[in-house]
Amino acid sequence: MPDRRDKFYYLAKKERYRSRAAFKLLELQTKFGILKEGQNILEIGSSPGGWSQIITSITGSTVFSVDIDKMVPLENTVFIRGRVGDKALKVRIKDEMDRLGIEAFDGILSDAMSKTSGNQDIDHSSSYLICQEVMALAEALLKPDGFVLLKQFQGDLTVKFVNQWKNSFGFSKITKVAASREASKEIYIIFQYLKGF
Repeated sequence: MPDRRDKFYYLAKKERYRSRAAFKLLELQTKFGILKEGQNILEIGSSPGGWSQIITSITGSTVFSVDIDKMVPLENTVFIRGRVGDKALKVRIKDEMDRLGIEAFDGILSDAMSKTSGNQDIDHSSSYLICQEVMALAEALLKPDGFVLLKQFQGDLTVKFVNQWKNSFGFSKITKVAASREASKEIYIIFQYLKGF
């Protein structure tokens, strides 16, 4: 089995981030400045919590962290275990929003990905479907002028996905990050300044 411990793995250990993925979000933040103090953020695919650490450190607010897998508790997070796309998940998120007096989110971030199969077409299709489910949550839970940031395995449905949603926002962009593994097909898609669905 190949050794996957690259420089970002060791940097994450040094900086006490829960995963190397923290550096992906830091790079995206440097590029786009999406996270700001005081924002309410929903994060999909949060475990083990690397992105949650970055989000809370910048916003200073409680982040709603969602994952199908368990996540060790983290300060300033509300963790909800569930699968994106399940109807019960949206209800549970809404219940927690009501409890904390939050009407809508300033941003929704997703680093979610299904278990990879090794087949690029299957993995792309799976990530496309996850991204569609995240956008369905955005339709219900995102503030006007809000943003969405999603990970996707790039493939033949990527352009279709961006074209489907970009007119609802003032800005859209496909980008890659240095912290992605060299052979990875993963990209990040950002939609900013929600105009309306």
